[in-house]
Amino acid sequence: MKQNETKSTLHLSKISKEESIPEKWTNTVNDYDNYIKEYIKHYKKALKGNSNSLTRYPYLKAKSESLSKRLSKAQKKGLLTEKQLQKILRIQLKIVNACSE
Repeated sequence: MKQNETKSTLHLSKISKEESIPEKWTNTVNDYDNYIKEYIKHYKKALKGNSNSLTRYPYLKAKSESLSKRLSKAQKKGLLTEKQLQKILRIQLKIVNACSE
């Protein structure tokens, strides 16, 4: 392989890695959204005394907090797009609204 071909291959692999980073964080934001939806559902049922939700609620809370911390770190490092940040804010607003009802 010639030197130019090597540089081209390295450049292409770098570009593909950079393009996959936003996709990775989009998937993480979507996971966070799904956990929050489940969390809110079980939170409301747990308040009503549903025993199944009472057992699932702590796990969902811990998992959603873990994802939230991970996304916060990514935000501080500037790894998230504006669209991803807006979605995270909407998700956090869901939590506030659900807990204040």
